[in-house]
This record gives sequence, structure tokens and C-alpha cells, in this order.
Amino acid sequence: MKLRAPGFLHRGAMTAAVAMAARVSNQLALVVVTLVATRVLLPADFGVFAIAAAFITLSRTMLYTGPFEYLLKAPKARAVEVSSACLAANGIVAGGWVVVLVALGVVAPLLFSGTGVAPVMLSLAPSTLLAALAGWLEAMLLRSGQVRRYYTLTVAIEMASGIGAIVLLMLGFGLWALVAQVYLRLTLFVVAYRAVLHLPRLSLPARADLGDVLHWSRSRYGSVLVGFLANYSGDLLLGIAFSPAASGLYRASNRMVTALADMFNQPAGLLATTTMAAARSQGEDGSDIWLKLLTLFAALSWPALAVLALLADRIAPLALGPAWAAAGPIVAVFCVARMAGLVGTVASSALVVDDRHARVLSVQGLAALATAGLTLVAAPYGPRAAAMVSAVVAIVAAIALASAALRTGGRQRPRLGETTRAVLVPLAGGFTAALLADALLHRTGIRQDWSLLVIAGSAAIGWLLAAWAVFPALNRGLALLGSRTQAT
Repeated sequence: MKLRAPGFLHRGAMTAAVAMAARVSNQLALVVVTLVATRVLLPADFGVFAIAAAFITLSRTMLYTGPFEYLLKAPKARAVEVSSACLAANGIVAGGWVVVLVALGVVAPLLFSGTGVAPVMLSLAPSTLLAALAGWLEAMLLRSGQVRRYYTLTVAIEMASGIGAIVLLMLGFGLWALVAQVYLRLTLFVVAYRAVLHLPRLSLPARADLGDVLHWSRSRYGSVLVGFLANYSGDLLLGIAFSPAASGLYRASNRMVTALADMFNQPAGLLATTTMAAARSQGEDGSDIWLKLLTLFAALSWPALAVLALLADRIAPLALGPAWAAAGPIVAVFCVARMAGLVGTVASSALVVDDRHARVLSVQGLAALATAGLTLVAAPYGPRAAAMVSAVVAIVAAIALASAALRTGGRQRPRLGETTRAVLVPLAGGFTAALLADALLHRTGIRQDWSLLVIAGSAAIGWLLAAWAVFPALNRGLALLGSRTQAT
């Protein structure tokens, strides 16, 4: 099969475009809501929500892993039995998390300054039950091959829930507008997924099937837990060592970078998992799929993150408001962390599909311990020091995961040089063009917001010229997506 056929390229380009458009809508909604929230809420109030939302994110992420991944890679012959078991497993985990979150809400005043964290966390705890159903329905939709339909629904729902939160913020509901957004988003996902799915007739799962799903998921839950410690220990330790205001500054900076990075990182990880799982279910090797997709998404995302880091000191106060000017250096550090995060995300997908999730857990466990321990040391020095810890650990973890993924097959190492070149050439082209434009405009009288547009435009031109030289390598990633996805 020739993956370079025009039909495959067209379908691959459409799949990648729809996937990134969905993440654009998600992150656009997130950014706009954040920008409105930072102008309506004080840093301390935003920090209260950030602390409570961190635990909710942990519970929700567990419901989109484990049984979610097990269902994606299950053989067709046992689809009904596995579907019932995975739904039951998600329900059990969600129920446990409701109990844990209520307990954390009760003790929150003892850990964090003030009493604001407790009511927000208690109000968000039941959302875990909705997330359990939404996660199972999402896995069913992706298993059916309706990748484009999934992303199209995501665009509509993220925009709708974002608009709802903004309206409530403008009406003066404060933190409760952000709480309402969580419930609105999950409810819309459940309704939309159910509307487009033709579900099989489910029955009470066999105890053995349920046990198999939960047993397989244990290490994945461990990975999520340690990933949470790596990603959110800064928020929590800053909230304890300083105040929720420090957590708010840290989380707002993180969100600003995540809004850009996740347009690429999330589709890359999801498409790597689904594409490699499809190859595995058909008895194919597919061990080099993750490198092809990493090439494509890193060539797109790394130049953008590098330019954001360059301009962070000027963009942060414009985007978040004058009170958040200290976020600039933190944003720049998080850009480096998210660049490394893309490598770790795609490599982890390759290892999970290859049933080497224990290796993922061990790497992420060490990374989480290092992040938590070093953040505890760095927290007294402020949010920027905590962000630097996150970046250093992310780089080391990405190297470890990529090295492990390279050992999953024999066809990968010859592609490693091509991947490196195809990623670094567009990165150098875009960043160099931005740097030159910034230097030329430095002493002009152009307004700062206009100069940012000129620099961004220059970076885009530099990236296009450089990417043209490595376009055949990017084509392979597009063709791969086109060959594996279903146009529905």
C-alpha cells in the first residue's frame, strides 16, 4: 500500500486539520474564558479554582484512560463484552472519586489559606459521574472510526460551553461561572455522543471481564496519578507555601501556554494511540507510526511555542492584564516544558499500544517524584522557579520515554535522523525570522501590539520557507492519517 497516494494525503490532511481545529476551538474557548476571568477575578480567586480544578482534572483524566484505552484496542470479536466491562469499570472508578473529592473538600481549609477551595471542590465532585459516561461514549465513538465526527462535535461543544462561561462571568457569577462550565461541557458531550452512536445491547459484565479491565488499568491509573503530581504539584505547593494568588499566577501562565501547545499535543497523542491500535488489531507492525506523527506535529508546534517564549514578556500583560505582568517569564519557561511534553505524549502512546505501560508508569513515577520534590525546594522562590523545575523534569522524562519507544521495533532508528531534521529545520526557520524581525523593530516607534503582529507574520513566512524543504517527511505523517481514518 502506498501511503503517498493523493487520496490518502487528502484524507490525512483533512484529519489533521479537523483534529487541530477541534483543539483550536477547545483552547480558544479556554483562552477567552481565562482572559475574561483574569479581568473579572482577582489572582487569589483564580487560584482557588485552579487548586480545586486540579483534583477534578485528576479524577477526570483517570476516566479517559485505562478502560478507555482498553476499549480502543479490544478485538472486534469481543466488542460487546468489553464495552460493558469498560463502562462498569469507569462507573466504579467515578464513584470512588466522588468519595475522595468530598473528603478533600472537607479538609481543604486545613491545607490552603481561607475557605474558598472547599465549596468549589465539593460542588465539582459530582461532575466525575458525568465524566465517566462521557469518557466511555468517547471511546465508543473513536472505536467506530468516526474521528472527524468526534472532532467536529468537540468544536461545537467547546465553543458553546466557553460562551456559557463568559456570559455567566459577565453577569457577575464569579467562580461559579467556571464551575457551571464544567457541567455544561460534560452534559453536552454526553448528549452529542449518544445522539450519533449506534450502541450495542449491553448486559451485566462478567466478573472476569471486569476484573481484566481493572487489572490492566492499574498501571495506567498509576501513570495518571504520577502525571498529575508532575503537572499540578506546582499549583498545590505554591498554594500551601505562598497563597492561592501564587497558584493563580502559576496556573494562568500554564493555561496560556497549554492553549497553544494542546492544539498539537492532544491530537498527536490521541491519533497516535488510535492509529497504532488500528495497526495492531490488523496484525501489522506499525512500530514507526509514532515517529511519523511526532515529525508532523512537532514541526507545527515547536516553532509556535518558541516564538511565544520569545515574546512572552510582551504578550502576557496584553493578554492577561497589567496585574499579571509577572507571568511573562513563567510563560517562557512553560513553552520549553510543553515542547518536551509533545515527545513524551506521543512516545507514551507507542508504549501503551505495545503493552509496555509499565515502562510509562516507571518513567512518569520518577518524573512525578522529582517534580514534587524539587518543586517543594523551589516553591519558596516563587512561581518561576517552580515552572523551571517542571521544564527540566519534562525534558528528562521525554528523553527516557522516547528512548524506550525506539526499542519497540527495528524500523525506527533509520527514521530518527529524518525526524530530527524535519523538526529542527522549520523550528530554526520560524524562530530565526521572528528574532530578526524583533531586532529590526526594536528601535522603531511601532505600537507594541502591531510589532507583535509583524513578528508573528515574519515567523510564519520563515516557517513556510523552511518547512518546504522537509515537506516529504511531513507528507508521510499526513498520508498515514489518511490511510487509517474513516471519512464519516
